[in-house]
Amino acid sequence: MKFGGTSVADAARILGVAEIVRGHLDRQPVVVVSALAGVTDLLVHAVDAARRGDREAIEPLLADLERRHRWALAGSIEDPSRRHDLSLEVDAVFEELRQLLRSVRILGEGTPRSSDALLAFGEILSGRLVAAAFEDRGLRARWVDPREVMITSAAHGAAEPDIEEVARRCGTAIAPLLAEARVVVTGGFVGATADGRTTTLGRGGSDTSASVIGAAMGALEIQIWTDVDGLMSADPKLVPSARTIPRVTFAEAAELAYYGAKVLHPASIAPAVRRAIPVRVLNSLSPGGAGTLILAEGDPAANPIVSVASRGGIQRVRVTSRRMRLDPGFLPAVLAAFDREGFVPELVVSSEVAVSLALPAEARLDGVRLLLSGVAEIEAAPGRALVCIVGSGLGREDGTRGSVLAALTEVDPEIVSLGGSGTSVTAVVPGERLSDAVRALHRRFFETGRAEVRS
Repeated sequence: MKFGGTSVADAARILGVAEIVRGHLDRQPVVVVSALAGVTDLLVHAVDAARRGDREAIEPLLADLERRHRWALAGSIEDPSRRHDLSLEVDAVFEELRQLLRSVRILGEGTPRSSDALLAFGEILSGRLVAAAFEDRGLRARWVDPREVMITSAAHGAAEPDIEEVARRCGTAIAPLLAEARVVVTGGFVGATADGRTTTLGRGGSDTSASVIGAAMGALEIQIWTDVDGLMSADPKLVPSARTIPRVTFAEAAELAYYGAKVLHPASIAPAVRRAIPVRVLNSLSPGGAGTLILAEGDPAANPIVSVASRGGIQRVRVTSRRMRLDPGFLPAVLAAFDREGFVPELVVSSEVAVSLALPAEARLDGVRLLLSGVAEIEAAPGRALVCIVGSGLGREDGTRGSVLAALTEVDPEIVSLGGSGTSVTAVVPGERLSDAVRALHRRFFETGRAEVRS
């Protein structure tokens, strides 16, 4: 059971999590928690200030961090003795945090290794606090430091878990506690190398932690508790009538995450995918809901389309061959140029004389132009957005794909691409038409009787 930052934002939320966990005691829960909402951002700002040697900027950040945790502690722990003991632990953690920030400030630089050590404090603090709050509410909880279990590579900032070693550590550090009917609480996002250097897992890190631990222990289910009811048929900010999707496949969930759904990072559930462990997305603020269940295989009889995903902040780039034809080496040269500049296109479509790509809006093309000078002309059109129709039915030979392509033509797309996985069709549209396009497609597939959300 993974609980994100909004689920443990303050004392009231933490006590709510305790009650959710209480309802799952018969399933031997392992609880993975993120830092309290906003804490990781504060730590990032503190690390940046320390690197600049800005002592005056560090102090208010530390004061805010300490205040948030003290408030959460005071509101979630009633027993005076337990509150006193935890307060001493928090004192020690903040003293260590101050000393590390001081070291970075004096040196005037921060390495990825020191940054990981500092960013880990959010999950270390929240995990200890949540475990103590559980105990205070009568749950037999035990805090397990993630650095004792989540063994990773040394790629600081984006470390890769060692699945086999994590499984071994879970067997010695977690399984015995579960056998004693204890609730294990650990921090997400944080790990350590085999020789004990603190690491972090990068984007979606807490989900990854839960997925890795669940896979390592052969969990019956991995639950991602967040602040939304599950994956949606569209962005509810654009489509108020959007609804929760009861079931999706892993492939569909990955496409939704990649093309705009912020509930999951597509790589975070990969360990669960490999072990075919169901993943359920639930709302900790409305725990009675069924959420979205993510499964390895879909139901062939289910409706073919599950969602209209969308994302802004895109530029369309057209690379035209000066020879007015695509020689055999042209496309590889274009892709190599973008790769050399560190750009990963959102999609690529080639025609007889040009290659069209969708890139993040912030991607600067000066380097690519230099690399391809004399070979191609490059035209960039900013202010674009992506609209993606997702569903396993797009791989079927039943007319679904044609129906989707016909619907996309009505929103006047600039590029259309059938995803390599066969579960999505993506279009590039002008940013100012994104809302209208998403609403029109949602009406077409979810509000007119032609398609309904799966049940």
